[in-house]
Amino acid sequence: MPEFIDILDPVAGPGIVGQVRVDRRAGPDGGTAPPLVILGGMTQTLSSWGGQVRPLSAQRPVIVYEARGQGQTRLDVGDVSPPVHVDDFERLLDALGVSEPIDLCGFSFGGRIALAIAAERPERVRRLVLSGVSAGRGALGRVVVRAWRESLRTGDLEALAWLSLADTLGPRYLEANESMLEAFVKATVQRNTFAGISALFAQTLHDAPDSPWSPLNLAPRVRAPVLLMAGELDRLAPARELEALAAAFPGPARAEVLPEVGHTVAIEAAERWRALVIEFLA
Repeated sequence: MPEFIDILDPVAGPGIVGQVRVDRRAGPDGGTAPPLVILGGMTQTLSSWGGQVRPLSAQRPVIVYEARGQGQTRLDVGDVSPPVHVDDFERLLDALGVSEPIDLCGFSFGGRIALAIAAERPERVRRLVLSGVSAGRGALGRVVVRAWRESLRTGDLEALAWLSLADTLGPRYLEANESMLEAFVKATVQRNTFAGISALFAQTLHDAPDSPWSPLNLAPRVRAPVLLMAGELDRLAPARELEALAAAFPGPARAEVLPEVGHTVAIEAAERWRALVIEFLA
């Protein structure tokens, strides 16, 4: 069940305590695998991962959390920059009593933050799984992000939620789930805050080649083995740029492109994504 975990929130002020919304599963009795920590996409919440958490926790402990700015996490959004997310991650693990190196899985925005964590805190990450993150966005991806930014000028999240469905989900998934799209949009709007998502858009989309937080500048600092996954039809993290990111890691980095899938690989190809993760983490 979701719970709130207290951590210090220095963005709010010295000694101020905030809360991170977490879903943690204990894993099998007698299991020895390290915890798997999952960070979702920008407008995703704990419920976005419900279909994966249950089967994954049959293998190992699993922790999913809503980062600063996401969902119902109660942390000041005055600063949601990558280094603040890295510190939040470490404070959360300490609050949960997790001291051993963990396996870290991130998707899209969460993948970029996971990459920053693995680069900044290499001693805390045993293995790294990234979905929806490539060397760059390409012209199409940059236009998509610009359109999303403009949609926030409406002052609410509904336009962004509708746009993101068309931009992140592949045609086959959209066709099969069209009757559910309105519910997806409603959930995005109700489970997030405009202030939080606006702050994340303003402060975390580091696409400039010279940004220290761009994937190609973070990858050379990662010590953990890496699994990279992209959908063949991804408009935001083009599959054609996946090998370039893999080549930037100093250690083992495996790239997998999933056919007929858009950006949201873990949802559109849930079983294949999970099988690759379990195999890689074994």
